[in-house]
Parts: sequence; structure tokens; C-alpha cells
Amino acid sequence: MKILHVGEYVNGGVATYLRTLLNGLQKYSNIESYLLISEYKSQKNWENITKKVFYYKYKRSISNIFSAIKQIHEVIEKVNPDIIHVHSTWAGLFVRLSYLFRKRKAKIIYQSHGWAFLMDTSKYKKNIYALVERILSIPTDKIINISNYEQNQAIKYGFNKNKMIMIYNGVEDKVNKSNLKLNWDRNKINLLFVGRLDRQKGLDLFLDVYNKMELDNVHLYVIGTSVLDNSLPKNTETVTYLGWVDNKDIDAYYQACDAVIMPSRWEGFGLVAIEAMRNSKPVIASNMGALPELIKNNINGYIFDIKNDKVLKEILLNINKNELQVLGKQARLIYLKNFTDLIFIKNIYKLYSF
Repeated sequence: MKILHVGEYVNGGVATYLRTLLNGLQKYSNIESYLLISEYKSQKNWENITKKVFYYKYKRSISNIFSAIKQIHEVIEKVNPDIIHVHSTWAGLFVRLSYLFRKRKAKIIYQSHGWAFLMDTSKYKKNIYALVERILSIPTDKIINISNYEQNQAIKYGFNKNKMIMIYNGVEDKVNKSNLKLNWDRNKINLLFVGRLDRQKGLDLFLDVYNKMELDNVHLYVIGTSVLDNSLPKNTETVTYLGWVDNKDIDAYYQACDAVIMPSRWEGFGLVAIEAMRNSKPVIASNMGALPELIKNNINGYIFDIKNDKVLKEILLNINKNELQVLGKQARLIYLKNFTDLIFIKNIYKLYSF
């Protein structure tokens, strides 16, 4: 069975997803994996986990759309796959647009990795995004949603529920070894934020509450930078900005902290939460998107309402290390039951056999 994975800018979370999937699929002798991604802004060095990698020349702009479509369909004709597994919004357009008007040989599986119409934007834009996605779903055989929240919302927007399937992302149960030594004050509760410093991830919402409280027993460490530049805010007595860190060291930071904070305004899944749980750390998360599916209040973390800062204040005032350690152990068990790469890959493989 030939599977051609098609993406646009394959980096960040989508690249992590594809590396995990392609690596795991290698154990199935009846699967031949191929990868087709843009040459620009995509990670390289895929050859050890896939049969063949193709790159198309493309930079995101309206004028380049038809060139991308032409290049992609030339590769589709060359590979002649049984299944085309399409990743993210723009790749979904490039692959499926022409199949609205002509027949296709391969089955098409589409995965948005987070619906554009669920982002924090105007109702008008949401409706336009949803309309385009519904039209493109016509030549699509199956649509993978990365959470129940995403799936339920898509159905509310008029998508065919018979084409839908929910498969949670998974991460390998492997902790990267690091020689990094972190001299954090173990007498304090050390919180960790991992993500872009942009509106979606909601760090500003958390800081609005946290900075006013002036807690002398809590310290926040922030991994990430702005999407526009690499400049960082100045460190304070209670906040340290670390910028981006090497991927091989990320588990050292998870292990050093007492809890991970995720104050997102919207979140289709929440990979950081799963990485934290793998490292036996609880998560303090907003009640937005899929986060309440992953984090259960007082079981593997805490959930707070981003529109009411009273609950977050109470959490920060009352958290203690012993309770966080108990929640962290539960987080690890929940990860093992629901979010390992083995579970995720098994579910994808089962889907390929539909």
C-alpha cells in the first residue's frame, strides 16, 4: 500500500507529527511511505524514515498556488499512491481543488491539524474558511480530527459526520537525554510555559494575573519567542525568558519544573500538554478548545476560565509541590493510556485499511 503524505510548510508541530507517524509506520511491511512537501520552510532529513521525499518549489502567495498544484499533481501521477494523506489547510487546497472537477485513483485522507474556522477571528472569516473546507471535503474520503472538540465543531459547521474520525496525536515514550544542568530554586514552585509568544497561546492573559499577584514562592520560565522576531521581554524577579531551546534539552526543562502552564485562547489539540504528561508533570490549562479533554481538573492538572481570573488566582495561591507531584503521577498514567505514539500509529494504520 503506497501512502503519499503531502504538506506545505512542514515544520513545528506538523513536522513532529509526521516524523512520529512515518517512523512508526516502518514496522508495517505492507506500507510504503512517500513524502511531498514545500522546499521552502520545511524540515529536511527525512530519508531514514520514508521511501522517497519530494520537494516542490513554493512560497506562500496567491500567485504561486497554481504552480504548487501543478507540481504536486505531477508527483501524484509519478508515485501513483493508493492513499493521499494531506496535512494542513494549504496542502489540502493544493491536492483537492482539481479533484472537484476530475476523477481520482487514490483515496484521500485530510487532516487540518487544527481548523482555521475555529481560530479567534471574525465570524465572517470563520464562515468563509468553513465554506471552503466543506467544498474541498467533497472529494475527500476521510477527515481526521485531532480532538473531539474539533470534530464536534466541524459537524456543527455542516461537515459530513460520516467522513469524520477522531484520532488523538501521540508522542513517543522516550525522554531525550541532556547534559543540561538547571539551577532552579527548588524551594519555589517553578512553572513552565512552552510555545510561541503570540495571541493564540495566551501568555499575556496569564501574565496579567500572575504579575499583579507578586507571588514570592512561584517562578515562571518561558520557552519560546515571537513569530515576528526573536526579541524577548526583559526578565523580572518572577519571570525568566529563555527563548527557543534545543529540542534535545526540552525534556530537561519539563523535568525541572513543577507544572506546565497552557493559557491558550484556542487549541485544536495541545501537544505541549502531552509532552508534559509524558514527563510526569501536571498542566494548568485554560478551558479553551481541546484542553479540557486532555486535562481533568484536580486529576492531572487544573482547568481555569480565561474570562474569569478568580479561579486562576485561587490555583496560584494554593498550589503546593506535594499535590503537584501526585497530579503528575496521574498525568503520566493518562499519557500511557491515551497518548503514546504506539496507540496513535495503530489507529492511523487501521484507518488506512478502510
